[in-house]
Amino acid sequence: MGTVVGHWKDLTEAQRLTQSQLIPGVIEQDIKRNNPIERVAVALALGKSIKWNREKTVLDGDVQKVDIGASLSWTSSMDYESKEVELKRAALPRLLDNFILDVYGTVQSYEAQALWEIKKGMIRWLGDQFIYGDTTYSAGGLEMDGLHAWAAENDSGAAADGVYDIDMASAALSVASLRTMLDAMKAGCDFILVPPEIGLRIDETYEEAAFAGTAGDHIMSSFSRGINDLGKPIMYYQGIPIIRTDYLVAEQADTGRGTTVRAKYTSGTKVYSIFGVKSGDVFAGQSGITLAFGNPEMKSKLYKVEYFDKLEDYDAKGIRLITYANTLLGSKLCLTRIHDITDVKLVV
Repeated sequence: MGTVVGHWKDLTEAQRLTQSQLIPGVIEQDIKRNNPIERVAVALALGKSIKWNREKTVLDGDVQKVDIGASLSWTSSMDYESKEVELKRAALPRLLDNFILDVYGTVQSYEAQALWEIKKGMIRWLGDQFIYGDTTYSAGGLEMDGLHAWAAENDSGAAADGVYDIDMASAALSVASLRTMLDAMKAGCDFILVPPEIGLRIDETYEEAAFAGTAGDHIMSSFSRGINDLGKPIMYYQGIPIIRTDYLVAEQADTGRGTTVRAKYTSGTKVYSIFGVKSGDVFAGQSGITLAFGNPEMKSKLYKVEYFDKLEDYDAKGIRLITYANTLLGSKLCLTRIHDITDVKLVV
């Protein structure tokens, strides 16, 4: 005789009258840390496109040395570099079937769960576009211009300029290149954006690996460690915080230098990029990078939410998220890049 389970013959018979407990909600598992859009200035644009002028000529070369009694020469040489970007529109719509709403509404809020998930998708898309978007070389020109696209403006003939954009040529990150990159940012640098792989290499160098061939095999005076506002350790280089983000991913070597889009990894050697970033409100005449949005309803969230009570031809409601956005780079001094870095120990 089997184990007695109260009234029932055995445990199998007892379980026939039970059901699984469904815990409301969904436990988040796909997480990306440090969305870069959270660290730059955000401002409202009042038109479909935004134009601004960069200084191109300085008149110190036109100053005349004039002797007493000599005549002056009237000159004209001032000019500017004009920039213009258009806001790009993106949408994420979802249909909410009334059958599911009516039948499963007592288990969890189907509508609330769907809204949370599409909001997460939109914010993640904006973070990806902030780095990898490319108006010029993307299909249809419907993407924003991201950090890679702005950095590539310093290149010519698919070759990096070596100052505002440095090509490591599928080799280790050089601290000398990092120093060169930051020295070019004469308007300052708010943070250095790195992928987790390079962030771990910086930790490794600071904590146990050091630089081979240096005095005592351990010279890290330009690097320091502190605590962020959450009480977690954070690395600094020359006092500038090094922010690791999951939005920077493995990339395809020899792409994104002014003739192609910067491609994510598909084959061959995985390479990575890092950026020096200075934030600033271009609408207020500042020289940094701005994330511009195009509707007052989007001010606090970078998107607007639209609800549809009834959808034609469907027994359903609808939710739609829409964003109008693009990046503005006031001055090229406010963004630098080192690309084609391999995941190996740092070198001097």
